[in-house]
Amino acid sequence: MDRSGTLRRWRRVGLATLAEARSDRISLAAAGCAFYATLALFPAMSTLIFLYGLVFDPISIEAQLQLLARLLPPPTYALIDQELHQLVAHRNGTLGIGLAVSVTVAFWSAATGTKSVLSALNMAYDQTETRGFLRFQAVALAMTFCAMLGAVLAIALLVFLPAALSYLHLSSARVGVLIHWGGIAVMLGFVGQALALLYRFGPGRRPHQDRRIAPGALLALVLWLIASALLSFYVGHIARFDVTYGPIGAVVGVMLWFYVTVYAVLLGAELNAQLERLIPRGAASFLAAQAAEPRDQGGG
Repeated sequence: MDRSGTLRRWRRVGLATLAEARSDRISLAAAGCAFYATLALFPAMSTLIFLYGLVFDPISIEAQLQLLARLLPPPTYALIDQELHQLVAHRNGTLGIGLAVSVTVAFWSAATGTKSVLSALNMAYDQTETRGFLRFQAVALAMTFCAMLGAVLAIALLVFLPAALSYLHLSSARVGVLIHWGGIAVMLGFVGQALALLYRFGPGRRPHQDRRIAPGALLALVLWLIASALLSFYVGHIARFDVTYGPIGAVVGVMLWFYVTVYAVLLGAELNAQLERLIPRGAASFLAAQAAEPRDQGGG
């Protein structure tokens, strides 16, 4: 297939993705997911601190999560940092076995955000949920636990990164640069892998169904980075949420950041769905789709 035909096909995929995004109202779905994610944020943080504190010193988590300060709007990061500091300060009471039941309840509450995202992914992929209630709950809980466990491992890697670099006998300036970019690489790798797993296991789809994962994950990751940076600049230098919304300005900032995050995730899912429909894998199916394109255009 020549370059013009490839560009024409990708243009068709892009237009179809935007059309499906409007048809599926992913903006409205992202707003609903952002609401549930905001409610689940602090239970998720308490569970994360609990899991991290079982093996590592929970005080070290504060310094490592400062990577979020580069992405989150300042009021949002201040709210999360304040809650994180309070959780770590009371670690002697919260990390004991006696409160395992309350942590389990917090974990269940944190899974509500995951369940809302799974439902939105079904809509993006035009899938009807076929999993039973118990299986759906189990998938949501398993994905929530894997996300938190992955976050714990990523934070632990950031904790041990300076110690590992010290064996290279580099200058302090170079070590600082490596730690900075290494932390960003760990964060991007974690987010990219989480997106891939979400697209793979999130929607209720047939096991043998053709799945596209990488294009949507890459699109979602790039859009998330750009949108987060723009939102952080807007809230930090242009808008004044604390003046407009008063005491709940930080909460509004959290919801807005969750909104742009989920929107990017759902748009990546829409791209994967359109690639599966318009450019199926395999030479035979690809040639069949290519031969059918003039008829589709003529019928449209």
